Amino acid sequence: MKNLLLLFIFLFYSALISAQGSQDPEFTKGFILLGKLNNGFTSGFKSYTPDLYLGGIGLNPQITVVENVLRLGANAGMTYNNKKLSGLFGPMLALKIKTLDTKYMGSYANIHLLAEANWGTAKQQMAGGGFGVEIFKKVHLGITAQRDYYFNTWWFQSFIGVSLSKSKESDD
Repeated sequence: MKNLLLLFIFLFYSALISAQGSQDPEFTKGFILLGKLNNGFTSGFKSYTPDLYLGGIGLNPQITVVENVLRLGANAGMTYNNKKLSGLFGPMLALKIKTLDTKYMGSYANIHLLAEANWGTAKQQMAGGGFGVEIFKKVHLGITAQRDYYFNTWWFQSFIGVSLSKSKESDD
């Protein structure tokens, strides 16, 4: 009985140490602000509709609503498409699906799903999503596809984003 009790205490202590060492540092509580640069094309997937260049810049504030899992935010920016400048704005969310880490150095990146809806000053009405990678909580890379329901086209974009918000000082 004494050995069984010692085994239980050992297993409990081991699990406690393991849980403390595996705390996920990605998608932590708080606010981030990203500056984003977009690049891509729009297509109607028909032989008589040309594929058009698409580029843009924007700001993307986000707040973590479920720590280590979900961020909600907004998109606001300017885009160049079809030889016109227009503004885009709308809500977005990021759902973390994987933390990339090393055995001894901890986390260095995360992979997340993106969902967005955007409306534009040139009558764009879009919804879509994609994948993003956040590296060292400073650089964001990703690809998205959005359907424009007003113009009946698809927007395919890649983006690079840089965190413009100050990182928090740790209490250690």
